[in-house]
Amino acid sequence: MRANPPPVVVVITAVLLTGYLGLAGWAWASPTTDPQRGMAEGCLMLFTLFLLAMAGLLWFGAARHHPKLVWTVFAICLLPSLSLVAQGVYLLVRWIRGS
Repeated sequence: MRANPPPVVVVITAVLLTGYLGLAGWAWASPTTDPQRGMAEGCLMLFTLFLLAMAGLLWFGAARHHPKLVWTVFAICLLPSLSLVAQGVYLLVRWIRGS
């Protein structure tokens, strides 16, 4: 029998996916009369489908005890948030130095 994935990793990944899906929902609901709205909706559709696929893979990995799958989804979901933190730290350091 395979080892269970750590529950903390599953919860953190689920929270990240919920936040990303919330942002996608906010983008879907934003009113606009931009003529390029169709391209934006196509991009949002792909992004939303990708997030739903990640949520499905997370559920499958957690329910069927596939820790490698859970860790992979966790890594994919963590990269954008780590990138934002790194950018924030870089900007904070530049602001402190006065550049």
